[in-house]
Amino acid sequence: MSNALSPDPGLTAGGAAVTVTPERFSAGIIEPADFIADTEAFLDVRIARSKGKASYSMIGPGVSQNADQSVNLTEAHGFNIGAASMPHGVVNNPHMHYTAEVFVCTRGEWEFAVGEHGEQRLDIGPNTVFSVPTWVFRGFTNTGPDDGWLFTALGGDDTGGILWAPHVLAEAAETGLYLRPDYSVFEPGDVPPADSVVSPLSADVLAGIDSYTDAELEQCVVRPDDRRWSADALLSTVLDGHDVEVAPVIGHGLSQDRSQRPPITSPHGFSVDWIRAHPGAGTGLHRIDQPQVLILGEGSWSVAVNTGAEALIAEPEAGSVISVPAGAWRTFRSAGDGPADAVVVTGGEAATEITWSDEILRAARSAGWGVDAGGYRAPIELLARP
Repeated sequence: MSNALSPDPGLTAGGAAVTVTPERFSAGIIEPADFIADTEAFLDVRIARSKGKASYSMIGPGVSQNADQSVNLTEAHGFNIGAASMPHGVVNNPHMHYTAEVFVCTRGEWEFAVGEHGEQRLDIGPNTVFSVPTWVFRGFTNTGPDDGWLFTALGGDDTGGILWAPHVLAEAAETGLYLRPDYSVFEPGDVPPADSVVSPLSADVLAGIDSYTDAELEQCVVRPDDRRWSADALLSTVLDGHDVEVAPVIGHGLSQDRSQRPPITSPHGFSVDWIRAHPGAGTGLHRIDQPQVLILGEGSWSVAVNTGAEALIAEPEAGSVISVPAGAWRTFRSAGDGPADAVVVTGGEAATEITWSDEILRAARSAGWGVDAGGYRAPIELLARP
């Protein structure tokens, strides 16, 4: 990992940093007012129990079945970030993905149904993350207020598309909507020839779809009480003004605390962490080599990229989605009177390699700390012995 202490002062950074242009910085800040609701995104939008649902595509190529979908930032990240909202009682019908699908509930109460006919049920609420296993049918219902909100992270730039449960295809056809062979939705006006639409999955194929026990599904949920925060997760936290905590959720992500273990370790193609900054505290200047997205939660955040005269700073409102390009210098700081929290999605399967600025490295060294060859925070006394 970057910045392990070597026989010299150990201050050599990695490869060349990426400078973020003002245009890219602005494009990567997607505030709630910029979210674009798509009410025609998927096949089931006209089924009575699903009327009123809205989908949003913020980052990545997008996964909508609507050819006219709007995506705020189409730049490939190796994953897609979107969201779903719908009134109380409205249902998103059973469908299946080949790549990881992670839901982050920020508002409301939701019932998730797993199985072709929703045979298994589980409830999630605010500040809960649910990583739905691949190759299972899943759907969900808004059981709380009408302003319920789910952010989603879907693995891969090419997700392989969406497969619907057979009864959903049949009900959609009754509303006049069908799927072309490329899985886009179309409305033919008349019943189309059978060979021009996607046919339902056969019983033999359905028998090969994966299944999980209730206990196994519960292990895919990380609720607020399941988060294990560490105040020692970043090298910078040994310094004054850097009181930032990390709670890993999926994958080995950002934490440089070797004692931390993520609750979910199955391959996703990205990691997910909660971060929490105390008032006025920040991460300190660092960079990573993967695309990164922040979903801003409660509190006020200041987001800065680049250094020196090229530094760019913004204070997006709560609920914003922020994309920071791979290789860019960045720092995130709580800008309000209270703490600030956020969900961080970082591309890649391995633990994230953090390259700290020379200033952070020198100050941490003076405080007696560095980063070992495995990328974890460690006492300088031990690192110097080899």
